[in-house]
Amino acid sequence: MKRLRSFGLSDIGLGRPNNEDVWIALPKMGFFAIADGMGGHKAGEVAAYEAITHLAASMEKISTEDPLKLLIELREAIERANYWVYSLSQKEESFRGMGTTLCCLIWSEQAVVYGHVGDSRVYRMREQQLELLTQDHSLYAKWKKFGRRADTPYPYKNVITKAIGTSLHSSPEIAISTYLPGDLFFLCTDGLTDVLFLKDIEKILNASNSLEEGASELILAAKNKGSSDNITVLMIQNAASIEENLLRQQRYNPLGPSSEGSYAPRSDGSASEPF
Repeated sequence: MKRLRSFGLSDIGLGRPNNEDVWIALPKMGFFAIADGMGGHKAGEVAAYEAITHLAASMEKISTEDPLKLLIELREAIERANYWVYSLSQKEESFRGMGTTLCCLIWSEQAVVYGHVGDSRVYRMREQQLELLTQDHSLYAKWKKFGRRADTPYPYKNVITKAIGTSLHSSPEIAISTYLPGDLFFLCTDGLTDVLFLKDIEKILNASNSLEEGASELILAAKNKGSSDNITVLMIQNAASIEENLLRQQRYNPLGPSSEGSYAPRSDGSASEPF
């Protein structure tokens, strides 16, 4: 039986008039997701909300715990969400060109299956070491593959090469990760990672004593670094594994509440509101 602790937090950041990030946490079924919308006049908010709600509805119908079957189901569910958002963009003039990034995971008894489209990320914290599990679908990521230094100025840093809702097919990347007692999985939007490097995030997580503290300190650090984008973080940890395997417990100790069905395009610092 899954006993997951999770905590999510979203902030408008320093330079946006509204928050186009959306997240959902469904610990009882083990599903978690973040979307970062894009598009004018609140179309980004619509794209992110519709992608998350459509994807969550699809995942709620899945009963298998087999990781390979979940991988297939997740890929198909993301493609259906993509088609839904794309179809909406074709019906309403004000929605034309809208889209969203997406990263998500489903936690089964055997493994964690995760997927992403765009530059929202999935990390795993194991034994106090943070590892990036996804690779951004962006021009900047392609540029770095050619050996360019990350600190070298690049004019197209925020241009993504894949998104939900901008074409008929989204071609998500889906993968499977094992998990050990105490592993923390961490989802976030680029409002965080545009200004904080992996080691910055790792240091903050290792110095935090709860999910709430970790999320709050990460967002504060990003704003102190001048992040102008919306910032959203969502953390998930297996509570049963921690309680049953105290000798393997990380210093990062989740004390925060779980939230069943949380939706937060919020900018006021609140953790969640009913979905």
